[in-house]
Amino acid sequence: MDLEKEEIVRVLVLEPQKKSYDTISQLLIEWFGDYIELTWRSLFENGADEIKKVQYDLLITEIQFPELEESSEDILEKIMDMAGPSELPVVVFTKAEGKQLPIHAFQLGINEYFSKRRLKKNILEHRFRNLFREIYRKKVVSIQMDDSMKRFQDLYGMNQSEIQDLNTMVKKFKKELEKEYEEKLNLENEKKKMQNVFGMYVDPIIVESLMNNSLSLDQKGKEQEVSVLFSDIRGYTSLSEKMKPEQVISFLNEYFTAMTEVILGYGGMIDKYIGDSIMCLFGAPVFQDDHRQNALDCALEMVQVFELWQPKWNQIYGFTPQLGIGVASGKVIVGNVGSFQKLSYTAVGDTVNMASRLESMAKPMHVYVSEGLYNHLPEEYSKKYRYEELEPVKIKGKEGLHRILSVKPI
Repeated sequence: MDLEKEEIVRVLVLEPQKKSYDTISQLLIEWFGDYIELTWRSLFENGADEIKKVQYDLLITEIQFPELEESSEDILEKIMDMAGPSELPVVVFTKAEGKQLPIHAFQLGINEYFSKRRLKKNILEHRFRNLFREIYRKKVVSIQMDDSMKRFQDLYGMNQSEIQDLNTMVKKFKKELEKEYEEKLNLENEKKKMQNVFGMYVDPIIVESLMNNSLSLDQKGKEQEVSVLFSDIRGYTSLSEKMKPEQVISFLNEYFTAMTEVILGYGGMIDKYIGDSIMCLFGAPVFQDDHRQNALDCALEMVQVFELWQPKWNQIYGFTPQLGIGVASGKVIVGNVGSFQKLSYTAVGDTVNMASRLESMAKPMHVYVSEGLYNHLPEEYSKKYRYEELEPVKIKGKEGLHRILSVKPI
């Protein structure tokens, strides 16, 4: 396909690592093909010079550069100072970690913020397609107006003075359109800021669903196929009695932060924190075809991340905590439960009870799963992990014995 130069979206990628640039460029070319033109700069200073020389439509940038000694927050501000005068949209694609970094980025006006860890391709594609749609629409409007102006001039043979007056009018009209577009963009940025700040107190999936009207605030329930995960620290009550109050809070914050990052990375929704336990859902409120795989992968990674923290916790608090996880899949009733003053989106039903029961049975640093999850896993998962069938158990409120399995990495 032959495209005019003006129709191509020019993208500058400011990324110190060649491997990361290759990953980004391959995805963008796969999604947008000939409609994009990529330029790569590995040094921050070279990227800044490039923006001054060339009019780009999008900047994709890391916020950690080996040659810079500034903090990630300071580099974010330098990037926005650099992009601001030309109103260049900015996407951050970084390995930097920190719960406050995305919030700071959106407050500065960053359009999108992605972590390089556990990033799902389908989410990345969805966000980039939305962003490119807005960029391309702005370019097309400008191109169409210029073309219409030229055809009008050719058709009516206008003199230089008339052309100048018309050009002034068209520029004014274009400026008003751009202002309208910027106002809409600012609204979107404000929406993202609210999502990120509000998401510190309410699960981000719930916030996003509320913002795009895909989740109703009424108190009607519906039946849905989900996977439910429960995690719990073994012997925590007796351990916490030996700790100072500030140590208890410090430990819980570290534990919940580490586990929550893993859960959100697999598209899970934190239902609630219960003391030292976590309940989360996969496949609700937004349904996922792969909720079983996400839940199982998440559970195994939670154990691995927990193991990495154990030596530090032992050094700081004087004990080595142990984790138990139970995961079950099946139909539940999901919906908003509570009062008019306070609602909580949650799930109830046998599958929830099964996951809770499996968690209470799980040995330290083990993951127990239900038959309902195991039987519906894709074939490749039979070789991805090692499964050990345990003695069937009776679940309170359900008839008969139920098959359960312990899952470990190979």
